[in-house]
Amino acid sequence: MFSRLPNCVTVVLSDGLGSGVKANILATLTTKIASHMLEHELPIDDVVETVSETLPICKIRKIAYSTFCIAQLFSEGYAHIFEYDTPPVFFLRNRKIQKIPYYDDRIVQKKNIRESQFELRRGDWLIFVSDGAINAGIGGVWNLGWGWDNIANYLQSHTHPNLTAQEVADDLASTINKLYDGKPGDDVSVAVIKIRRKLFATIMAGPPSKKEDDEVAVKELMATQGLRIICGGTTANIVSRVLNRPTNVDLTTMTAEIPPIGSIDGIDLVTEGILTLSKTVENLKNNVPLKDLQYKIDGASALTRSLMNVDAIKILVGQAMNPAHQEPRMPIELGIKTHIAQQLALELRKRGKEVELEYF
Repeated sequence: MFSRLPNCVTVVLSDGLGSGVKANILATLTTKIASHMLEHELPIDDVVETVSETLPICKIRKIAYSTFCIAQLFSEGYAHIFEYDTPPVFFLRNRKIQKIPYYDDRIVQKKNIRESQFELRRGDWLIFVSDGAINAGIGGVWNLGWGWDNIANYLQSHTHPNLTAQEVADDLASTINKLYDGKPGDDVSVAVIKIRRKLFATIMAGPPSKKEDDEVAVKELMATQGLRIICGGTTANIVSRVLNRPTNVDLTTMTAEIPPIGSIDGIDLVTEGILTLSKTVENLKNNVPLKDLQYKIDGASALTRSLMNVDAIKILVGQAMNPAHQEPRMPIELGIKTHIAQQLALELRKRGKEVELEYF
């Protein structure tokens, strides 16, 4: 589970004992308790203690029904990590495994909690896995499982600076699945953090309700840092007119579902409006892997990729009524542009993105 406070990002990874419904419930309970307390800015010590007290111990196997790792990554440039019965975090710098400076084990409710705090630099990687990853290939490719050291060696050759955290996570999960021959004998969770500068995107979707605000909205779009995206043909025409730059359309990007992509000098992506936004929301709701969209050239795939690869998104929602979208025979979603923008914001926030909606 992933949550964000003004000065830090928090990752909570939990693994329930065994597999199935009970394991899922206990792991979900663990992450929700920790995330809820951290979102309300309660001290991390209180969070660890509360989670530790909540987790029962299996009377037969004498181990916790659920394990956890809580990592807080602060904008000041350091990490604070608590681990309970989870594989040690993989910390890489310049594609080399770094030794994590653990404190003496802390005892909370008779449970040993590993705690560490260390500096982070741009380009560092933190990878968290459940023990299902460590055990991958057991009895097959690896007699005793893949093991922490082998995963560490693998990551040293697979954390290229140009890769995203999602790409590394997808690659690691795919490799683990292959070691299990597609039939995992244990639940596997993977979380990857790459330390980098914050990335931004601004979307202008729809013309302003007042024509005199056209220039104001375009100026705000052009003044932002990061990616500049336009969704909507009428919106693109407004930007083209205000900037006095032509709009070009690439018909080769058109599909049966999605109209073609356009281009305007100084704008990173120009797409059609409601259909493209709706398909983007659908991609997010269905958790379509980015690797499945990597080579698709339609506007919705391009928009999904762009938004998933940034951290903070501002959506400038124009509220002018588009007569074409009020035709009774058109699908109902075409008449609710604001609703689509709100759905998009909701799906992006679920993924830890900072999203701001501004209406014109």
